[in-house]
Amino acid sequence: MAFTPRILLRLHIEAVWGVQLPPITHNTVELLGSGPQPSWRLYLAKLAGEQIAIWRPDVAAFEQEALLMQAREALALPPASQLAPRFSREVALHQVASPTISLATAQDLARLLTPDDRALVETFTPGYSEYFFHPDCRPLVGVVVGDHLLSLAHSSRWTPQACELGIDTLLEARRKGYALAATLLWTTQVSQENLIPFYSADAANAASLGLASAAGYRAFAQGVTIEAEQLNP
Repeated sequence: MAFTPRILLRLHIEAVWGVQLPPITHNTVELLGSGPQPSWRLYLAKLAGEQIAIWRPDVAAFEQEALLMQAREALALPPASQLAPRFSREVALHQVASPTISLATAQDLARLLTPDDRALVETFTPGYSEYFFHPDCRPLVGVVVGDHLLSLAHSSRWTPQACELGIDTLLEARRKGYALAATLLWTTQVSQENLIPFYSADAANAASLGLASAAGYRAFAQGVTIEAEQLNP
């Protein structure tokens, strides 16, 4: 099933921040006030030749013009530019191209992890094995060489329609194809459950974006968020 960039954007935001959005039928939309709210006040997305402003419901109308101008300026900067405090910039991607390795190659390197691998996960991320083996993190995929877990892919966010990838690889195990294998196997598992796998990364993270591209992911949106100001205690 084909999804428009607007639908993908809504599903991505709902998956990452656990919020609820109405269908994006206009270039300005508010999050539903009845559900959880994100820390950001504005998410400005650039997609398919247009910009979509997504507002938290508590942002007053008189504040919106200045915030929107600031977000547009940040979105126009080169990807590696340093942003002002409270600003973040991401690239959201989905898989539409062929990966640079085959699924068979990925399966030779990576595999699904089971509760029997809990000790490996605990060594990889001390104190977080309970988190990773929670059902919301499935599918849990790893690259195990000998008795060592070297790369770990999981669902960092999960909705009834989509999953967002979380991927981490030990520094000494990078540039060996392990993260690519884990990403590709995770993507395949999610797709087989008729869910949309999403990949997002900081716009300045060239290594992460390169991994996404190798796994067949392509950008459908760039986004800038402006966080709420922290009040002094």
